[in-house]
Amino acid sequence: MHLPKLHHSLAAPGLAVVRLVQWGLATVVVSSIAVTGWLWWDSRAVEEHAVRYEMAAARMQDANRMFAQASLRAGFDLSESRRKMLAQEISFSKRVAEQHAFSWTHMLSALEETVPPRVSINSVVLAPKEAVISLSGSALALADVTAFVNALENHRAFRNVVLSQHRIKESVKDGESHTPSRPTVEFMLTVTYRPAAPSP
Repeated sequence: MHLPKLHHSLAAPGLAVVRLVQWGLATVVVSSIAVTGWLWWDSRAVEEHAVRYEMAAARMQDANRMFAQASLRAGFDLSESRRKMLAQEISFSKRVAEQHAFSWTHMLSALEETVPPRVSINSVVLAPKEAVISLSGSALALADVTAFVNALENHRAFRNVVLSQHRIKESVKDGESHTPSRPTVEFMLTVTYRPAAPSP
């Protein structure tokens, strides 16, 4: 009489899945260790580069100090305060050169050529750096102001005329004759002055 053979696994159900997960976790751990090691090695290289740069910067600062000391012994002041003062002196020299190059006589002569008979100029203010002239004056009528603006635009020495404001000044009575005076138009404008090139 033959007994039947029984095949029954004593392992817990799902053990294969657990082992697969264990292998996956082990792989992740090993990979993490490898990445950590690589990052550590790379950080060491970065630190070495940073140390070399710091040493180079220190050598450069030492060389600058030695150069400044040698220049001071030779009579040249290269300190920060002296450099700032030198920049101010250069700026001042440029402004002086611009003032000498500018001719008020030529500018006023050109301006006089454009002023109509019934227009009077009260003030002339110049910004030399931008060569912009600010004018204020009065005229007997608005048409006279328009004629002045047109004359400036057509003159070779002026451009970019901008009438910034104008207003009619009401007439007032004369104290002796008790007759009203004529109203006037007060105006302000800006214009760019373009001086003629000096003749060779």
